[in-house]
Amino acid sequence: MTVTVANRRRIAWMALLIAVAALSASQGTAQETQEPATVTVTGNVVDDVTGEPIPGVIIVVRALDISFFTDTDGKFVIADVPRGSYSLEVIHRGYQRLEGDLAIDRPGEFFLGLTPFPDPNDWLITGIVGLVTDQVSGEPVPEVVVNVPAAGRAATTAADGRFVMRDLAPGRHEVAFSHLGYRHRSEMIAVESGHATNVHVALTVDAIELDPIEVTVDRRDRNLESAGFYQRQEDGFGHFVDRDDIDNWNPVDLTDALIRFPGVSIVPDARSPMNRHLRFRRGRADCAPPVYLDGVLLTGLEGFYLDDIVNPMSVAGVEMYRGVAGIPVQYSGRGTACGVVLIWLRRGG
Repeated sequence: MTVTVANRRRIAWMALLIAVAALSASQGTAQETQEPATVTVTGNVVDDVTGEPIPGVIIVVRALDISFFTDTDGKFVIADVPRGSYSLEVIHRGYQRLEGDLAIDRPGEFFLGLTPFPDPNDWLITGIVGLVTDQVSGEPVPEVVVNVPAAGRAATTAADGRFVMRDLAPGRHEVAFSHLGYRHRSEMIAVESGHATNVHVALTVDAIELDPIEVTVDRRDRNLESAGFYQRQEDGFGHFVDRDDIDNWNPVDLTDALIRFPGVSIVPDARSPMNRHLRFRRGRADCAPPVYLDGVLLTGLEGFYLDDIVNPMSVAGVEMYRGVAGIPVQYSGRGTACGVVLIWLRRGG
């Protein structure tokens, strides 16, 4: 049995393979005959800082359409599984979500280490985000070089005229904007620690007086920026919750924050009233929307309760789309008639 580490989300994780002593003596005999088609493996999930076991972790094996919760000792068992390679997703409300590939070829035991969430300031952009447009037409200008000479940093605007420059030192920076066919422009822009300075800069081809740049300052999360959260928020579809909302509301559970929006209801579980399901009101009935966590579909898991998985303190933002209108294309399709909920976690780095 081997484990392949995946760095798809830059999440560090540990995999220590421990041979099962009771099985090692019989391994040679099993190989001489015929190996069984299925095997059973035991997993252990621990805190990769303290080494302590973590109970209540959800393990998702998509290819087998199964999920597990770790017990009080942080253990889970994948029983009678066909030999092969499987993608695992490991989720706990107090830790960074983990992804990796597990190759199961013989019985054994393995350990997975979950990384606690980093310092909150690591989740925020300290830098400049902005939009560059043509002063006359108002159209976005792509491929503008945005340069901070003193910091040795540069960025280029995308097709929509937007750019992001992360990890700048707090203070005032001279920022230059240049593009072939437009007049060079240079501005002094202030950057605050843990905040993103938003700028709207206009360029012109003629020697006319330039409009002053528009500057606002807010907190921007790295994960939300890369996921397109802020762009969709500007587009105006759906309901959005960001870190400032959560800090202001201080909800005990995430559902306490989401119920504030029209058309959202929380339904107690019939067998376990302390656990609650998220529902959208649709006419005279309620429906259960698919829920994505950092782009991974979570609904359909047996025993799944949103508040068990997601700690509101670890959430960077939430998008809720009731019905199909405005759902991002990558999350639309079958099963989305009720709508979609997208939850984004804080990420370091």
